[in-house]
Amino acid sequence: MPKKSPADELARECVATYVELRRASSLLHDEVGALLAVAGLRLQLLSMDFPDAGPRVTEVAEALEGAMEQVRKLSRQLEPSPVRRTGLKNALIDLAEEYGAVTLRYTAKAVLAPVAVDALYRAIASTVAAASTAPGVNGVTVSVSGSQSVTARIAWNGGFRSPGRDLTAAALLARHSGMKFDITAKPEITRQNKTKQGTIVVIQYAGRRPPGG
Repeated sequence: MPKKSPADELARECVATYVELRRASSLLHDEVGALLAVAGLRLQLLSMDFPDAGPRVTEVAEALEGAMEQVRKLSRQLEPSPVRRTGLKNALIDLAEEYGAVTLRYTAKAVLAPVAVDALYRAIASTVAAASTAPGVNGVTVSVSGSQSVTARIAWNGGFRSPGRDLTAAALLARHSGMKFDITAKPEITRQNKTKQGTIVVIQYAGRRPPGG
């Protein structure tokens, strides 16, 4: 059995770290936050039952609200991608607006687990970031489709060169997250009958059919 390279080991550890960050974020948001909210509600009921304790209850409630705000802040910081807050499509719309010269076509209907959606978003975002630094690029097209599996196709014009560190790292992380990540050159004939090179990255992730679909 071939020995894994240091890069593979690092990619595997990065993916495991992303999974743990999402788990910690979910724990804080869904469980700790919910418990603090229940505690706040009970304090309100307590102040209604014992009006004389109102000032002290208010002090505790304010401290509790401060703790809840810190939990919310930490949960947002631990979240490895914006997907949880806005969904994959909206996160990609924001990404396209951030880079400006990105055209997004989104028709995907497949349902992926939250961790998988995070991984897919990271792979797409890393590819778009790498494309934006490629020589001669005048636009990037991102197409995301699929009803049972999700396929993201990122294409851009410009001088094709070896994948480079950015795309190589993105490919390693994607593959360790269970995705296929293929990088190919794209020959293109210009109006001046000259051959111009571009790049196509295809990312695939298996999903499941949505309920009732």
